[in-house]
Amino acid sequence: MSKKTDTKPAGNKLNYGRTVLIGFGFMGCMLLWSVYNSYVPVILRGKLTTVFAGGGAFASFINDHTWLAWLTVPLIVNAIMTIDNIFGVIFQPFFGKKSDRTNSKLGKRMPYIIVCLPICALFFCFIPVAATIKAVGLSILLMMTVVICFNFTMSIWRSPVVSLMPDFTPSELQSDANAVINIMGGIGQMIGFVVGTIAAAIVGLFGFSHMSAALKAPTNDLGQILTDSGDLLLDAAGNPQYVNYTPIFVVTAVISVLCLVVLTIFYIRNKKYDLSADVVLTTETEGGKEKKIKIKNLPISKEEKRSLIIMLIALFLINNATEAIVPNFTNFANSTLHVPPIYSTLMMAVFAVSLAAFGIPAGVMGRKLGRKKTIIIGLSVIVAMFAVYLTVSQILPPAADGSVNKFTWVTLWVALVVGGAAIGCININTLPLVLTIGGREYVGTFTGYYYTATFSAAVTGPLLCGLVIGLFKEDYNFMFMFCAIMFALGLAVITQVKHGETHEISEEEIKQAQMADD
Repeated sequence: MSKKTDTKPAGNKLNYGRTVLIGFGFMGCMLLWSVYNSYVPVILRGKLTTVFAGGGAFASFINDHTWLAWLTVPLIVNAIMTIDNIFGVIFQPFFGKKSDRTNSKLGKRMPYIIVCLPICALFFCFIPVAATIKAVGLSILLMMTVVICFNFTMSIWRSPVVSLMPDFTPSELQSDANAVINIMGGIGQMIGFVVGTIAAAIVGLFGFSHMSAALKAPTNDLGQILTDSGDLLLDAAGNPQYVNYTPIFVVTAVISVLCLVVLTIFYIRNKKYDLSADVVLTTETEGGKEKKIKIKNLPISKEEKRSLIIMLIALFLINNATEAIVPNFTNFANSTLHVPPIYSTLMMAVFAVSLAAFGIPAGVMGRKLGRKKTIIIGLSVIVAMFAVYLTVSQILPPAADGSVNKFTWVTLWVALVVGGAAIGCININTLPLVLTIGGREYVGTFTGYYYTATFSAAVTGPLLCGLVIGLFKEDYNFMFMFCAIMFALGLAVITQVKHGETHEISEEEIKQAQMADD
C-alpha cells in the first residue's frame, strides 16, 4: 500500500482561497461529464433509431434473427455510455500511479492536465459535429471514434486533477479541503445542467436565432424538430431538421479550458506549496507485486466477513439503480414528458440540489439513528417514490399533447426532490459502514472493496436498465421500475448486515476514502 510522508511544515489552518483555485480542475472535469451524460444518450438514440428503422443491412439482420430481439436501441445506447466506467477502472489507476512518479518543472500532475484537458475538450466538441453527418453509418462510426478518444483522454487526466488537492494540503486538513473540492465539482455539474440554456442565449445574441430556437424546440424520439402543432419541421428540400447540439458542447469545452487556465496560473504562482515533491512512496509487495488482501484472510470475525460480503452485494444492487438513472433521464424526458434536453437537464439539477442539501442532515441521521437504519429509511423512501410514480404514469391517461398529465408531473417533481434526499441518506452512510467493519488499520483495503462493488455496478446498471427499457417497447417509464426493483433488492439484502455501526473511523479517514472516487 502506498504511504505518503509530508516533509514541509503543515500549518493548522486551511487556505480556502488556494483550495478553491485547485478545485477549478475538478470543476472542469465534472462540467464535461455532466453535459456528456445528458446529451450524448439523446444523440445516440436518434442515430441508432434511424438505423433500426431504416431497413438497411443491419436492421434486416436483426429482424431476420428473432433471437436478437433483445438487442434494442436503449441497450446499445446504455452499453456505449458505460465506456467511461470501463476506461475508469482500467486506465485511471494506471495514470494516477504514473503521475505519482512523474517529475517535471510543473510538478507531478499538471503535465497530464495541461496536455490532455484541451485535447479532451476538442474531442468533446466533435461529438455533435460527427452527429450532423447525413450518412448515418459514417456518422455513427465517427461518433464512436470521437467518444472513445474523449473517454480515453479523460481517463488520463482525471486522477491527476483529483490528486492536486492532497498535493497542496496537509493530511490533517484534507477533510475540509475535500469539502471545498466537492463544492467546486458540484458547481461544475450545475453549470452543465444549465449550459444548454446559456448556449441557446449566446448563439441567439450572435444572430443565430434559428439555431437558438432549435435548441429550445420540442423533438421526437429521433431528435427531429417539431413545430408548435406537433408536425415535423422541414427544410427547403422537404427533409426533417435535426437539433444541432454543437453550441452546447463548444460552450462547455470553452468553459472547461478556462478552468484549466485558472488552474495553470494558480499552479505557476503557488508551486512552492506543492507538498508532492517531498512525498516518499513505499509499497508493500508480495512476490514482486503490490500486496492484496483477500476477504478470507482478513483478521476479522466470521460474522464480520459475512456482513462485509452482504454489504458489498447490497452496494452492487443499489448502485445498479443509481447508475442507470443518469444516462437515461434525458431520453425519458424527451420521449415521455416531451421536454427538450436543455430543459430536462434543469430537472436533474433539482435532483442534484436536493441530494447535496440533504448531505449534512443525512450524516446527522447516521450518527443519531445509526447508519444502517438511515440507509434503510433512504431506500424505503426512494422505492416508494419510484413505485408511486410508475403506478400513476401507467394508470392516468396522457395529456392532450401526448405527454403525461399534470398530476403525473407533480408526482415526478416530488419524486425528484424527495428521491434526491433519499439518495443522500444512502450515499453518505454506505462508505462509513463498510470502513467501520474493517477498522482503522484496513481503511485502504476496504475502500478498494467498496469501489470494486460500485464501479462494477456502474457497468452493469446501464446495460440491465437498457435491456428492460427495450423489452417494454422503449417505454422509458420502466427505468423507474428497474431502479425500484434494484433498490428494493438492496434494501432486502442490507437488512442482514449486522456490523458497521460503531464510529471508530474518523470523519477525516472517511473523507480521504471518498476522494478515491472523485
